[in-house]
Amino acid sequence: MPQQHSILPLALTANRSPWVSLALVFFLVLLGAFLGQSVVSLFYFSSTGGVEGAIHAALSSKRSLLILQAATASGAFIVAPLLYLHIFARQDIRAFFQWRQHYAAPMLVTLGLAMACMMVDTWVIQWNMAIKLPNWLKAFEVWAQEKEAALQKITALLTTFGSLAELGVGILVIGVVPAIGEELLFRGLVQNLCHKLTNNIHLAIGISAFAFSAIHLQFYGFVPRFLLGVLFGYIYWWTKDLLFPMVAHLFNNTLVLLMLFLHQHGFITHNISTQKALSGFGLIFFAAIVTILARLLRQQGKRAD
Repeated sequence: MPQQHSILPLALTANRSPWVSLALVFFLVLLGAFLGQSVVSLFYFSSTGGVEGAIHAALSSKRSLLILQAATASGAFIVAPLLYLHIFARQDIRAFFQWRQHYAAPMLVTLGLAMACMMVDTWVIQWNMAIKLPNWLKAFEVWAQEKEAALQKITALLTTFGSLAELGVGILVIGVVPAIGEELLFRGLVQNLCHKLTNNIHLAIGISAFAFSAIHLQFYGFVPRFLLGVLFGYIYWWTKDLLFPMVAHLFNNTLVLLMLFLHQHGFITHNISTQKALSGFGLIFFAAIVTILARLLRQQGKRAD
């Protein structure tokens, strides 16, 4: 394999099977989520009956839900990967940030690529939402529909903003924390470990994107989120720097929240939550933009080696 594409921090699997490393990572993720919820239950919901009681109490209040979301995501996606790197891999996190040239031009390309992919994703979102499963999967379909309805209620609660301050908190909890933590976990650790395991970067990107989408437990949003994971995976592969997929992830989440805020307060009439799929021409146009910008970012990454 050409040297310029070798981005795997070798210490991630030093003297340890990639399977064992992946198991350790996901154990720490579960532990981090549990500890985050436990901290919330201890300090904010001490009278609600432990972690389970805290979760039920949080679902009735936006503030409580934001606290629970921030603690769980921070524990699972930031604290857990950092613990793995420090204790088990003995790896400096700077190994995931290898870009050595100016960030401006490739970052603009990355943002344009993320925007174009969001436009293409409108078609994928509509297609995924309209999927009808065969009768032998009826039980799963009912579960998925019930889960989707519950998630939509939670999402509506979290993304209704009465002020700029509430928008800022929303961006921090729904934008910044996932952008940093999920990219560190799924691209920094899972993708690199799967690459070591399979010796195939495309398969590794697909596996990490599958895990990234699956962990959200949203069947009717699985494919568009999977494709976003694939996008973030290739951005990391081409640039060898986690800052690029982190910024792309943050841009994706923040733009949606900002559009919702502007619509809720009457600044724009377009409601992104009910956005229709692109027309055939629009889909072809933005798919072409994705292809062009992806090739440009890949070339910029090769020149940076």
